[in-house]
Parts: sequence; C-alpha cells; structure tokens
Amino acid sequence: MDPQILITVGAVVVLLVLMVFPQWRARRRRRKQMAEMGVGTEVMTVGGIIGRITYLNNEENRARIQIAPGVEIQTVVNAISRPLEPPDETTEE
Repeated sequence: MDPQILITVGAVVVLLVLMVFPQWRARRRRRKQMAEMGVGTEVMTVGGIIGRITYLNNEENRARIQIAPGVEIQTVVNAISRPLEPPDETTEE
C-alpha cells in the first residue's frame, strides 16, 4: 500500500478522534449533571438567570425556577445551563 494513503487515513482517524471524543465526554457530563438536579437545586439558565428549582418534570420538559421570594419563572429543562455549587465558605473577600 502507498505510504501517502496510510498517512492520510491516519490523519483522518486522528482528527475524528480529537473532534468526537471531547463532544462525547461533554454530553456525558451534561447528562450526569441534569440527572443529579432536583427540587431545591440552585441553577443558572442559558440566559444567565440564577435561581432555585421549585418544580421539575422531565417527562413534560418543564421546570419552575424561583428567582426572588414570590417570583417564579417557568422554563423548559433544556434551558437550564448548569447547577451551581454552593459558595465555598472558607474563602472570604
């Protein structure tokens, strides 16, 4: 077999691995984060709104987020960007 063809095929395989594997890993991490979310979890939406989940129904793809006392917004679950970790109390500004 021609060495140039082997190099080309090898380069294509390496590029595919470098492009597909990180996306697969990110998708797996997102699924894990979403599965761990529940009522009471503090989250941030894709629009940057931060609040606490008061209602979550994955079958209907709906969530309600309390953004202030007495103020709730309803959104689709996919609009939740990520759960927020509680602030570290050891670091003070």
